[in-house]
Amino acid sequence: MGRPEEGLRVPRELVKLLSRPRGRVLLLGTVQPDGDLLGSQIGLGLALANAGTPVTLAGPHPVPDVFRFLPGAALVERWEVATGSFDVVILVDCPDPSRTGGLLEGVRGATTSVVNIDHHPDNKGYGTVNWIEPEASATGEMVYDLIPALGFKVTAEIATNLFTALHTDTGSFRYSNTTARTLRIAADLVAQGARPAAVAGALYEGRRVEDLRRLADLLGRVEVSPDGQVAWLLLPHGSVPESFLEAEDLVTYPRSIASVKAAFLLREVGAGRVKVSLRAKGEVNVGKIAAAFGGGGHANAAGCTILGSLSEARDALLRAVADALGKR
Repeated sequence: MGRPEEGLRVPRELVKLLSRPRGRVLLLGTVQPDGDLLGSQIGLGLALANAGTPVTLAGPHPVPDVFRFLPGAALVERWEVATGSFDVVILVDCPDPSRTGGLLEGVRGATTSVVNIDHHPDNKGYGTVNWIEPEASATGEMVYDLIPALGFKVTAEIATNLFTALHTDTGSFRYSNTTARTLRIAADLVAQGARPAAVAGALYEGRRVEDLRRLADLLGRVEVSPDGQVAWLLLPHGSVPESFLEAEDLVTYPRSIASVKAAFLLREVGAGRVKVSLRAKGEVNVGKIAAAFGGGGHANAAGCTILGSLSEARDALLRAVADALGKR
């Protein structure tokens, strides 16, 4: 199978910089890395390494257990502080440099070239070279076009990483960001060695019995608005292990209710701080709602942090969603 005919236009300056990068090269991740970030980061890192470029992969948080199956995941180092400056720093799927936990500032020297590759529409354009494609289903879709543009080969290991990036950011190809091109790319990645059954098995069929029981308990706590259009789940601080949250995209469960148009997960992460994950089905732009609280994201998937208690954050979001639905 050949590559899909229509491809994204990779910026010429990006090809020039990465086809033969000079000096120290770092692929830098963010806090709470997801499948798209890791698949893109590791996939591009392997492509550069296979082409003879020494690269370092790192981030402020470790690779979640659920993604340790990715070929090359062991290469991603966890850094609490930066280890010196790099000549080229590549960030993928990172709309806001603050998500690097301060590491970007620590590795950025006076002559460092920062490459910013992302599909989030609210990307802050912080790079020396910025390639932003909001129409791409995932950043992995962009890396899929970037690698051959650099003259590099997509191996089975790289294909697995990029397939995982697409698979996770499209909700297993269920979300509205799944396009015909997305599916053609996925098919080509399978032809190049990605194994969908193996990826799905690693992502969804590795639960422990205690995690399944914990999930059952949490599903019983899902709340729904009287009109059935909004659903949410509240998680007090320390109520579930971090590893469980990394493996379960909990907000998808309230979103799956037939009548629901917007759903959110509220997780208390400290005294007076609530982390929010928002999802929608097309009638509510949760990206705008998240932006109003200092966050951001896509129209159907976004996030933010709200200062206050769980109940205060819930009430504020319910008001915002009601406004978006024209209920007030």
